[in-house]
Amino acid sequence: MNLPKLAINRPITMLMLFLGILLIGFVSLNKLKVELMPDTSYEDISIIIRIRGGIPPSEVEMLVTKPIEEAVGGVTHLRELLSISEEGESRVVLRFEPGTNMDFAALEVREKFSRVRDQLPRECEKPIIAKYQKSDMPVVILGFTGKGYTPEMLRKIVDEQIKERFQRIEGVANVDVYGGRARKILVEVNQADLQRYSIPLGKVINVLHLNNINLLVGDLESGSKKLLIRNLGQFENLEQIKELGIGTVQNGGIIRVRDVATVEDSFLEAIDLARVDTKPVVSLYIFKESMANTVDVSREINTEIEEIKKSIDENIIMKPTYDQAVYINRAINTVKNSLLWGGGLAVLVLLFFLSDFRPTLVIGATIPLSIAATFSLMFMQKLTLNVITLSGLALGIGMLLDNAIVIIENVFSKRQRGFSKRKSALEGSQEMMLAIVASTITTIVVFLPMIFVSKEIRLMYGGLGWTVTFSLVASLFVALTLIPVVTSKMNFRATFRKIYIKLRTSYRKKLGYVVRYRYIFIALIFILFFVSVYFAGSIGREFIGVTEQNKFTIHVELPTGARLEKSSDAVSEVEALLSEVHAVETISSRIERWSSKVYVKLKSFEERGGIPSEQIVNSLRPKFDKVEVKYDGFIYFEESQQVGSKEMLLDIYGYDYETLKKLAIGIASRLRSVKEFTDIKIRMREGRPEFRAHVDKKRAAFYGLSIKDIAEQIHARIRGLRATYYHTEAKEVELVCRLQKENRRTFQDIQNLVINTPRGNMVFLEDILLPPSSDKPRFAMGPSEIWRKNKIRMVQVSTSRGGLALNVAATKIEDKLSKFKMPEDYYYQIGGDYEKLQKNQTQFTLAMILTLVLVFLVLASLFESYTQPFVIMGTVPLAVIGVTSILKITDTTINVGAIIGIMMLAGIVVNNAIVMVDLMNRLREDKKFSVLKAVLRGGEWRIRPILMTATTTILGLLPMAIDQSEASNLWSPLALTVIGGMVTSTFLTLFIIPCMYLALEDIKGLSKKVIFKLSNIW
Repeated sequence: MNLPKLAINRPITMLMLFLGILLIGFVSLNKLKVELMPDTSYEDISIIIRIRGGIPPSEVEMLVTKPIEEAVGGVTHLRELLSISEEGESRVVLRFEPGTNMDFAALEVREKFSRVRDQLPRECEKPIIAKYQKSDMPVVILGFTGKGYTPEMLRKIVDEQIKERFQRIEGVANVDVYGGRARKILVEVNQADLQRYSIPLGKVINVLHLNNINLLVGDLESGSKKLLIRNLGQFENLEQIKELGIGTVQNGGIIRVRDVATVEDSFLEAIDLARVDTKPVVSLYIFKESMANTVDVSREINTEIEEIKKSIDENIIMKPTYDQAVYINRAINTVKNSLLWGGGLAVLVLLFFLSDFRPTLVIGATIPLSIAATFSLMFMQKLTLNVITLSGLALGIGMLLDNAIVIIENVFSKRQRGFSKRKSALEGSQEMMLAIVASTITTIVVFLPMIFVSKEIRLMYGGLGWTVTFSLVASLFVALTLIPVVTSKMNFRATFRKIYIKLRTSYRKKLGYVVRYRYIFIALIFILFFVSVYFAGSIGREFIGVTEQNKFTIHVELPTGARLEKSSDAVSEVEALLSEVHAVETISSRIERWSSKVYVKLKSFEERGGIPSEQIVNSLRPKFDKVEVKYDGFIYFEESQQVGSKEMLLDIYGYDYETLKKLAIGIASRLRSVKEFTDIKIRMREGRPEFRAHVDKKRAAFYGLSIKDIAEQIHARIRGLRATYYHTEAKEVELVCRLQKENRRTFQDIQNLVINTPRGNMVFLEDILLPPSSDKPRFAMGPSEIWRKNKIRMVQVSTSRGGLALNVAATKIEDKLSKFKMPEDYYYQIGGDYEKLQKNQTQFTLAMILTLVLVFLVLASLFESYTQPFVIMGTVPLAVIGVTSILKITDTTINVGAIIGIMMLAGIVVNNAIVMVDLMNRLREDKKFSVLKAVLRGGEWRIRPILMTATTTILGLLPMAIDQSEASNLWSPLALTVIGGMVTSTFLTLFIIPCMYLALEDIKGLSKKVIFKLSNIW
């Protein structure tokens, strides 16, 4: 199809088409979802089961975790299976391959889990199967305070009126409440009264359970009506509980609950605290599903917050203290601004070269049209608006203009030679069709090898490929339609700036000198290329890279078993030190008995004077040393990342946990000798101090008691059992029955607990335990948690690598552990991003080779030549020189973004050579031009479009390259790589391509002479 001719003949049709493109593009832009990065995370499904009775981790592992692992281990697309067995809780996390349909995965997990559900112990509560991992960062943290409200009052309001509303939001996986004490109806029984009346505690619990129920018992026909008969017996107030009969005495009197127990609407002992900026609060931690869009979930949460504010007391203050979407929106806006600045700079370059507003506006109009068309195609492809797709648009901003520049520059030339408006527009467009189609295809074809890289990388950078492809195809269409239409109607000055005339003259003289010594010049360039390749080996390597964050988390770990009050004191000192730091904006603390977290939100990067978060963290470390010593604890920092991580993970595998612990301590001690490593920690919680009640089985059997009977009775007396639910207007409140505090305060109280036998007798616990003189110690350290990865026990050692590149940090670890002996059947692996880096290096090498082959195939097809593609592809080594130089100068590591930039350069840098070689070929077809003259004239006539296209591409990316904002590491390596490659390849292309073109002709001439002589000899 002859698009230029069609456009010139149907200008109104073209105008309507462009207006339609703008309209649909605007609508599509508003429909595109926003996220920081494409969703490449491993999608998680967690199976969480809580077990009543305080079952120890080893038993949880054997009875619950292992059966679940065996059941769900064969789920389709499962990448990794992780489990944590703790006292009274089992968590099995299934991690799936990126891109897995999680709805089908969840169905398959539920179906396989149902096969073993009935085989689990009766003590297991209802399982929770959710699309998230318990260790995930919350998407939003809310703090609740209020004048005249205690934390318990706020907790009640949050539990009864607010929590459920957030849980109903689509995409929310879980909502946790911290701070205040949970409301309970406490029935605390006096042991002496139970003994006096000979009533087992189990009977009290059973009576409470059986007498708190409403039942439909039948129906009765009454005339023409049918009446239902309901037996109503639910507790309506605490007085009914107190008056409930639980037995009788010999004289017929009724023993009531109040005779043996106190009944209170109260709270359980505090198990956690929450503070914001050192003030007590109730905090709500909202977690999203692993596949849910963070920005969408956050928006719905904030909408719900505004609705909730209308329905609660105005004295209650509900303040978001943390919101992941704020960081994402800030990063997206930064890229958008870079996009606009890049487009503005590109248009200014056009104005400089063209010296006329009218053609500048014509070419500039291709930007909004092409971008509008790109947004429409992105919406149809279900892409999201993220830093990767926006980077593709920024990359395309300069390239969008290339096709229009080449065509309008050729139309300029036609006008100068006296052609009419219509003829110059038509012929100027048609002559350049081959060149711009070739340039567009070679740029697009570099993305085809992406199908051979890992799915994670395809998901990460596939959007960039689609975005660049859409934008270039759109710009090609616009250039072949809009430019011919407008130039066929417009009057403009086909003039040149004096500086450009001087530049062209100077270039022609230098080019004449260079081609005279072309072989020396070619040799020098390729020597420079090999030197660059050599120095590229010393550049650090990352997977995706990490970003500057305005938040980090401080973990305050005290000895296992530490009281909540001690943890609170330690966190208070941490909060006081943080309050002295000017850059800190908000401090949100979640305090638990021996493991607490302090979420620190910093002021924006600009407000804190551009001070990196890493520098702030490093300044805090020595201040926290005294806190560690004072509380015998361990404080470490975690700089949470949206993508990538500074943490190096070492997974140590084996069976015996004591052996694993010793190996972890040995590995951690060796890593501490690397000065760059910080926050080295063993991710294995120490065991808890415990009182071990060793039952004398012979005595227990004499009384008719089993170990399980004894354990359940002890549990009921000390921790309490949920007898039933007390129904209120808002929600159900647990009714917990246990002994009064004075009956369970000391170890002697525990030994004096009364155990009821099946025969109705009572015996003290001390009478059925082994004596203290036995070889079974009563006090010891019990296991706290057991980690398993892919069904093998595991302990993790982690460290922050600081400013070290990922590959350098891994090398240092390998060096330190090279002489560390591991027992048989025990081994370690470096996990995390390093595992991904190793896997993808090989894949990208193959992709790079395929990229070059595909570019050659396209060029050979378009130029119908086997040899000229080699001339054009001589620009690729020139780009490598610039890439190595700019990465070394800016101290930027080679990550996936930089590698994608290098792949793209293979398709971009050949564009300048294409337009130059295409003109040289056409000039040679004219018999007036010799080879040398065609080369010199081709270079001279193409210097302006080459400089214009290269400069617009470079300036389009410049704002992204120099950006120093928080998330700039996500896009700056790509921008820097392309800019470095474009600078050197553009400058050297102006000289190397003419040299290689002539060298090829020399070789052809020499080969003809050799063949001629050989033919004469034979």
